[in-house]
Amino acid sequence: MINSKKTKKVKMYYLLKFLFWLTIITAITGPTFFALSVGPYHLLPFRVFVFLILFLVLFQILLNKGRLSLSYKKIKFYLLFLIIWFVYAVITLTWAPSKTLAIRQIYYLFAGSVIIFLTILYLKNIKDLKNFYKLWIIITIGLLGIGLWEVLTGDHLSVSGCLGRVAARARKFRPSAVFYNTNDFATFLGLTFPFIFAWLHYKKRLRNKVFGLILLGTNFYLLLATGSRANLLALILEIFILFFFLLGLNKKIKCLIATSLLIIFLLIIFPIFTQQIFHQIGINLKSFTLIYKKTVGSDAMRIGLVKNSIYYLIHSYGFGVSAGNIEWHIANYSPYYVSTLLNLHNWWFEILANYGIFIFFGYLLFYFSLIYNLWKIWHKKLNINEKIICETLLLSLIGFSIASVSSSSLMAFKPQWLIFGFALAFLNYYRIHHSKIKKI
Repeated sequence: MINSKKTKKVKMYYLLKFLFWLTIITAITGPTFFALSVGPYHLLPFRVFVFLILFLVLFQILLNKGRLSLSYKKIKFYLLFLIIWFVYAVITLTWAPSKTLAIRQIYYLFAGSVIIFLTILYLKNIKDLKNFYKLWIIITIGLLGIGLWEVLTGDHLSVSGCLGRVAARARKFRPSAVFYNTNDFATFLGLTFPFIFAWLHYKKRLRNKVFGLILLGTNFYLLLATGSRANLLALILEIFILFFFLLGLNKKIKCLIATSLLIIFLLIIFPIFTQQIFHQIGINLKSFTLIYKKTVGSDAMRIGLVKNSIYYLIHSYGFGVSAGNIEWHIANYSPYYVSTLLNLHNWWFEILANYGIFIFFGYLLFYFSLIYNLWKIWHKKLNINEKIICETLLLSLIGFSIASVSSSSLMAFKPQWLIFGFALAFLNYYRIHHSKIKKI
């Protein structure tokens, strides 16, 4: 009888683990594959898996008489903030002019928080963390393949917002992969660079180095093709932190030599293509110096959106206009020029305007303390797999500070929740695992 109970628990665990990996995959691929239309609603694979796994987890808790073996105590303050954020978002419904927008964003916040909780729950050991890292790389390869196909053919998947832009040739050949917006794909690429940097940094075999360089080059080429300046700047920040703070002197010298030789090689073999790449980089970087001089165009609209968010923050007495409702306020009355844009295109001001100063400062503490803890761990004695994961997460989160101002809104952008979940799962693992080692 006891053995049969144990067998059922083991089977349930592996079923939940399998559903978790499917949830991760569908969180990134979104509605691209296997989406079903049920009347006016879309039944997305991610929603099916996330609610199914939640139901089974709750069922498991009931079977265990309200107990579930969780090891959240090492990161409880991070999770407490997420709970407070969600509760506050629900409270803001009381003063939300658009209940529909508020409920939609509350759902996205709920789904993102669930992703974080599940990631911590099922990434318990270094093997699980390694598998997550490998899965991200595998998914990236698939998305890069789709992106190259889009750039070369001008065709897109059915979910892409680039469809129908035949007249605008430049936009027609911009990649969006499995995302609706090109900027969302660019943000994914920006967050993925550190995964590749760590691969190149710590993998010793030549074939791994070659694979990493191909992956890095393709990632960089598609990032330029998206035209996302924010993610290009995020990449530069990631490289700066990696080179000046995470590489030893010998590796700095090797990196400079290897980069110089690679550029010379590309100039000799592909001179025109390489010059075009440098020209595009120059245009993107130069545009940053002209942003605040513009009175029309997308840059001026983005500045207007930021001004609007501050305006409505003040008029809400610092409590925020309520979940997702900054769009409603801008649509109905915009004191500053935004043309047709409603989304803030700035994650930081989106939180500030919608949820107010208290949640905003709580989020800043959540974000910067996570980076600080990863920074401290990176300087500890780690095995090779721990080092790879810690460095990846540290750089990705640092790059996120700038990459997050590219997309129209990140609340529904699930890769960001996965990165935070991955980081918290690693922090939780490290604190539990290394506290056991100290006791021994």
